[in-house]
Amino acid sequence: MVPPLMSKRDKPQESTLVTAARSLDEGLERFEALAQQLQESPLQAEKHLEKASAILKALADMDEELRGRVAGLVGAISQVRDRQQTQAEAVQARAMELQQRTEIFKDLLVRYGSLGQSAGELNVRMQEFAAQRQQAKTPEENAALATSFQSLQDRMGEVADEAQSLSQAAEEKDFNDIARQAESLRQQLMSARNKLSLLQKSFGG
Repeated sequence: MVPPLMSKRDKPQESTLVTAARSLDEGLERFEALAQQLQESPLQAEKHLEKASAILKALADMDEELRGRVAGLVGAISQVRDRQQTQAEAVQARAMELQQRTEIFKDLLVRYGSLGQSAGELNVRMQEFAAQRQQAKTPEENAALATSFQSLQDRMGEVADEAQSLSQAAEEKDFNDIARQAESLRQQLMSARNKLSLLQKSFGG
């Protein structure tokens, strides 16, 4: 599909700097043309002298006008410089914010990685505990197993608390993905802990 032609109204507006530069350039061209005309004007008759005087007056008027246009260009350049400085400061502030946010994210990611490692270790311990429970026969073995059970329960609670703390910290810093993942892990740990609690009646001591 052929895009519609841009109308004069749709033409992008020139910046103040471009407008001022073009105005000065056009004025300089006219000034140079008149100066060249003055240089080439004959001076052998009264009409020549009158014409040269008129050109000279026009050059004097244009010289004053050019001063104004130069001032306009200098002002436009000053505005551009100020805009650039403002943008540079904004970029610098954003860069510092990016650096800070990156550091916070790395810290949260390290904490989440450590949390995942702890959860993996708990999973191994739960599997070992289940195997030991299957092998336990005597009341003494069940009593010993109860100690391991309590240790496992306590550790699951600690890791669940760490997950909750991480979720809250990530949410406060607006890293919602990590917050959701940490909360999901906490819920999984609490669910496993609650299921494991149902086995407590099986132990002696």
